[in-house]
Amino acid sequence: MKIRVLYALLAVWGFASCVSVQTIGFDQLCPAEVSLPEQVKRVAVVNNMPVIPEAKDGVATLGSLNGEGKLTAEALAGVLADAGYFNQVIICDSALNGQAVTDGMEIHLLSKEEVSRLVRDLGVDILFSLDRVFVQNVKKEIRYLGMPTAWPVVQTQVTPVLSVYSPERERPVRVVTPTDSLEWDIDRIPSDKALINKVAEFSAHLLARWLTPYWEHTERVYYTGGCVEMRDAAVYIREGDWEGAKELWLSLYKQRKSGKVKTRAALNLALASEMLGDMDGAKKWLEEAGKRVEPGSEEEMVYRYATLKLEERMEGFTRLQIQMRRFGNNLPE
Repeated sequence: MKIRVLYALLAVWGFASCVSVQTIGFDQLCPAEVSLPEQVKRVAVVNNMPVIPEAKDGVATLGSLNGEGKLTAEALAGVLADAGYFNQVIICDSALNGQAVTDGMEIHLLSKEEVSRLVRDLGVDILFSLDRVFVQNVKKEIRYLGMPTAWPVVQTQVTPVLSVYSPERERPVRVVTPTDSLEWDIDRIPSDKALINKVAEFSAHLLARWLTPYWEHTERVYYTGGCVEMRDAAVYIREGDWEGAKELWLSLYKQRKSGKVKTRAALNLALASEMLGDMDGAKKWLEEAGKRVEPGSEEEMVYRYATLKLEERMEGFTRLQIQMRRFGNNLPE
């Protein structure tokens, strides 16, 4: 289980801090791991997976399993279409690879001739070839803080394999192999048949994050107490008026010569700049706050958290701008 840094920090600060430190959650557009040329507007998802035996409804298998090609290809095409990033998403769920799955079976690569034919027949610019979905069920014990005994679970590790093909290339442009996992209580593990269906949807969303920009919920913190201006700015934020809040914090920052309020105003100004899309401004205000925070103080913890979140966002911001050029570089808020 992942413990978010934000909640861990709030637990350290204690209830007194929660009076003046508030959290705000919002959906943030994140870049895809794979950047495709903006000329790529029509794509096809093709089922290139081997044939697997029909999964059983009353059996739950520990160990290795394989995902089902038709289900996963249809799920991936649906998720990509819903994302609205490409003009058209075509599904070719008829199996290109008619071989029965075997242990140690290699990925079946498509030839340049096969890719060219599929691109021509489907009327697309590029192919997403779904090659395999590896599934591993492992029994584990997890010990949570405060629990006297370990909690038995089954962890389902999922690794889909997808190749990106262009008709101009002899081999795949990129092979995508993300890995993530699901967890089940030991007495609630789904049957193989139910699991294969869940793995198809899970794999589709896992792969889509590599192929298209996606929305992710995130949180930030800001100060609301200490003076009238801070409280008034908090009202602006609740109304969605970040410009109004920024003006109040900027006035407060200029009025105070030193002290915690000035530091907190700088931290809030960093957040306001980020929310208004000014990443350079956010970085500048965090640098100002960093000059003023006292070691070991609450403000230092807020500063460190804000710096971490801004660095994470700025790391992919340029890539996101490149990926959104197909829409006139209009980044949704």
